Amino acid sequence: MVVHIFSVAFTAGLLYLAVPGKDLFSWHPTCMAVGYVLLVLQAVMVFSRESSLFPNAGRSEKQTLHAILNGFGFVSILFGAAAVYLNKEVNSRKHFTTWHGRFGLATVIFTVGAMVGGIVNKNSQSFKGLIRPAKIRIYHATAGMLVFVLAMTTVVLATYSNWFKNRVGGWAARIAMWIPIVLAIVVMRQVSQAYIPRMFEPRESDLDAKARMVQEKVDAKLKKAKEKKLQKQLEAEARAKAEQEKEEGSSEEESVVEESGDGAKVKAE
Repeated sequence: MVVHIFSVAFTAGLLYLAVPGKDLFSWHPTCMAVGYVLLVLQAVMVFSRESSLFPNAGRSEKQTLHAILNGFGFVSILFGAAAVYLNKEVNSRKHFTTWHGRFGLATVIFTVGAMVGGIVNKNSQSFKGLIRPAKIRIYHATAGMLVFVLAMTTVVLATYSNWFKNRVGGWAARIAMWIPIVLAIVVMRQVSQAYIPRMFEPRESDLDAKARMVQEKVDAKLKKAKEKKLQKQLEAEARAKAEQEKEEGSSEEESVVEESGDGAKVKAE
């Protein structure tokens, strides 16, 4: 739950500082905070077993929420990138002259790639002839994690910008710098524990897979034959028991008849 509090608090703080609509540039921190710190983070945390806001949702429902949150986040990010670009054009300033700007450009480019990867992951069955759907999921999750870490690095660099320093200082500035670092660590921990170990799991070869399938079929046939043999044995035992009971019943009837005949003979004498 702490990660959600940090996410909302940081976004609300930037909205307060930026005052959306005050000028063209104000939409840059606003849209970027909403896009990355709020929506994209929540899209990732949907799958968290510990911090998801929808713990009882099914897998397909979580995937749908993941796609929706990422979609709205991507639109917000594009608006934020366009706002700072147009602002520099209007004021005749050079682009990407700071580390924040350079990391920001790289982040947006890789975000586009991650979104394309998400579409491929959504339709992974169409590419199963080229690559296994499970691998696509792992690669998509890992790429998304790296993009988010890159985005949080850009946010940390933003806390060193003149725009931010002129509005925040002291302990508040230090807290603002550490929040995106914490969010990045949380996402890295979640993805690394859920997906990255699978990348190093030994995979059986096609020959081993065929051998395993053949062995499974043989085992199934042997099991079926064993069950059939056991069934016949039980039926034979049941028939033998029935015949034995029938013979015992016939013997008892003969004994009764003999005893009756002997009694009648004695009475006649």
